[in-house]
Amino acid sequence: MIGTTLHEIMNNKNLTLQELADLTDIPIDTIKNLYYGKVKDPKVSTILKLSQKLNLTMDYLMGYSDYDQEEQKIILCYRKCGHHGKSMMQIISRFEMKAAEKQRNMLDRHIIPCLIPIGKVTDGIVYNSCNMIEIETGIKNACLAIEVTTNYFAPSYCKGDRILFANRFPENNERAVFTNGYKCYLRKFIDNNGSYVLKCLNGIGRDMMLKRMDEMECVGTCVGVIRT
Repeated sequence: MIGTTLHEIMNNKNLTLQELADLTDIPIDTIKNLYYGKVKDPKVSTILKLSQKLNLTMDYLMGYSDYDQEEQKIILCYRKCGHHGKSMMQIISRFEMKAAEKQRNMLDRHIIPCLIPIGKVTDGIVYNSCNMIEIETGIKNACLAIEVTTNYFAPSYCKGDRILFANRFPENNERAVFTNGYKCYLRKFIDNNGSYVLKCLNGIGRDMMLKRMDEMECVGTCVGVIRT
């Protein structure tokens, strides 16, 4: 591997075997043996001298590198640059790094639809008459949000809050949104020994008694709230 590395270095630096020997203070015969791969296990002192004179790591000379071929080329180009060139490469790399980070952050954003009821809301929400916007949340399993447009549900939820819902059925005493196909209802789910109660919050609306859970469809279970 060291012969391949030396060949690449000499091409990049435009060096002959004799010039490399003179630069590193290593006998020309040793350089030739390394270059042509005649030495399979070179002395550590020789590799150390080469690395110091060429400003390279010993691992790199031996072909052990954490960098792929493209990255190694960039590193070699950087080392060949003068002060101005190195400064320009640093500026450009920082700029490109920030741009890449911004792009990754944009891809990692979790955007979900948020329904905003229109008109006065006292109990159920007529979901097909809602406005819809997109909002961002850090809760990755949230798939839907509903904005509270009244203080009827305070202190649990106040006007302007956005309740986040995951696409799953609620556990006992969890809050969820259920629909009968026309309206959505925010309720606390209670499993009462085989009968089911969708209990209203703060006395707003009415409790719904269900014999079977397929009488209502669960839209989603509350997993968080965005306070405004």
